[in-house]
Amino acid sequence: MDSKIKVKGIKCIVYGVWCMMLLCLPSCTENKWADWKVQNELWLAQNLKNDPTVKVTASGLQYKILADPTPTDAKPSRTSYVTCDYTLTLINGNKLEGGHATFALTNVISGFAEGCCLVHNNGDIRIFIPYSLGYDEAKVTENDEYNAVGNEGTEGTQSYIPPYSTLIYDIHICSVSGSN
Repeated sequence: MDSKIKVKGIKCIVYGVWCMMLLCLPSCTENKWADWKVQNELWLAQNLKNDPTVKVTASGLQYKILADPTPTDAKPSRTSYVTCDYTLTLINGNKLEGGHATFALTNVISGFAEGCCLVHNNGDIRIFIPYSLGYDEAKVTENDEYNAVGNEGTEGTQSYIPPYSTLIYDIHICSVSGSN
């Protein structure tokens, strides 16, 4: 009789643990983007080690001035409009977008605005924007599928930016208006 009680007790404990796991599992699942996030953080740390010409600002933005031929020309401020040629890539080399456009620096991600303000008109800069100065984890949703490829994202666009991505912009400032 005593062994039947022990077996029944063990079955109850196992069943209870199993039920708790089922209840906790949805809230305990690991962030499916955690590996991509770590890859991006490690890439940024390695970027500073690999290239001594890369500088970092207090906010964590990394940058490299490629050319600044007119240092007496206007330098954008956070309230400027800039016309620029740019390309955007991810750390895996996937080019997401690029072109020629005019931006109000008040309407772009903070890392892009900060980077534009580091070079004068007619200058070239490469900026490495950590996700905290870019799109952060804002794109992580319940139904988001893991896809760090960048060009075949769940949103079905060529410019899908996975959450936690480091954004690498090559920018040529063509003109600046409204600078202080």
